[in-house]
Amino acid sequence: MERPTPEIHDSIDHLFRQHAGQMVAVLGRIFGFGRLEMIEDAVQDALVAALRRWPFSGSPANPRAWLIEAAKNRVLDRLRRESKFEAPPPEEDTPAASINDDLLFEKEIGEDQLRMIFACCHPAISPDSRVALTLKAVGGFSVREIARAFLSNDEAVAKMRTRAKQRLIAEGVQLEMPPPAELPGRLDAALRVIYLMFNEGYGASAGDDLIRADLCFEAIRLAEFLARHPATASPKVHAAAALFLFQAARLPARVGDTGELIVLADQDRSRWSSDLIARGLRHFRASAAGSEITSYHLEAEIAALYTLAPTLAETDWHRILECYDALQRRSYSPVAELNRIIVIGQIHGPERAITELSSLAVTGDIAKYNLFHITRAHFLESRGDVTGASEALRTALEMTENQAVRRFISSRLDALQPVTPV
Repeated sequence: MERPTPEIHDSIDHLFRQHAGQMVAVLGRIFGFGRLEMIEDAVQDALVAALRRWPFSGSPANPRAWLIEAAKNRVLDRLRRESKFEAPPPEEDTPAASINDDLLFEKEIGEDQLRMIFACCHPAISPDSRVALTLKAVGGFSVREIARAFLSNDEAVAKMRTRAKQRLIAEGVQLEMPPPAELPGRLDAALRVIYLMFNEGYGASAGDDLIRADLCFEAIRLAEFLARHPATASPKVHAAAALFLFQAARLPARVGDTGELIVLADQDRSRWSSDLIARGLRHFRASAAGSEITSYHLEAEIAALYTLAPTLAETDWHRILECYDALQRRSYSPVAELNRIIVIGQIHGPERAITELSSLAVTGDIAKYNLFHITRAHFLESRGDVTGASEALRTALEMTENQAVRRFISSRLDALQPVTPV
């Protein structure tokens, strides 16, 4: 039998990544939130079946429908074995009847995902548990990816997710819109989930690719759905959508032809997406309604200042620093502080930035984050400390799983090594 090509496996994995959350949401509506664990297992089984079958038989006409139907049948099989579910008659259990084109319309998929997000963001569990549970159920994240988002470890995240699911099942949580009194809190948790989903896509924690555009654009799709939905449309949702769109506009220039990272200073700004920038500006204007200013507003303004500047030199660094100062006063974040220090280095030079980085390193786990050491290496090199910069890059390399970032770090290390005369 002919062996499947890596390209076919990659295309199936991409499809699964793009639709895993949608599949869980659709099946959650069919079978109920109480069977979430079973649904997630069935979705994984559907991927395995696709990996085994499609490379040899070819992809079906509607791959997403095939995956949902395959996962649905696996849930039905398990429920029949457990004698806990009366299956519908065979004529009602066909792909044409249960997974039809109408079901796959974006609006209906969006409604299913919205209900799943709000179920996972129930107030009966802690804020971090809401985020971890939703990232897995809606975003298709692995435990390792969630741990990275929390700057935590795999075991702690796995236990947190298990406890959260058990608590919600015990509470009898249903897939439905929350009552008006609970909506604001659950919307905040939902936005945080979508934010982390976008961030993982913008800088993938592992794998061969620097970015995972499917995650970025899934986050944008969900944010814009929330911005249109009458129950969730609000200025802060528009601000989040604007932030994602401004960031995504730069994606085409962020990766080179061979997959290498291209930093902001070296990006070809003519490759930035004018369409995404225009959409971002529309949401940014809509976010100005009312008097509330949220962290999403401030981050969207920072992204707009970067994206709308004609050149790096013409970037309004002082206003960006003011936005970061305001962000940190609202809710301190070591990652935001790292970005703030990068701006300080642009304004005040490498010595000030290095001093700030040294102070930041002793305040928490940020020194376990590869970008901390990449940033430190940049400023050490700017100061002329090639040895220190090399050591920082080697440390960053040790804690980096993403292959594109590893190649970037290695290229920077090579550039720092003195050339030996021959």
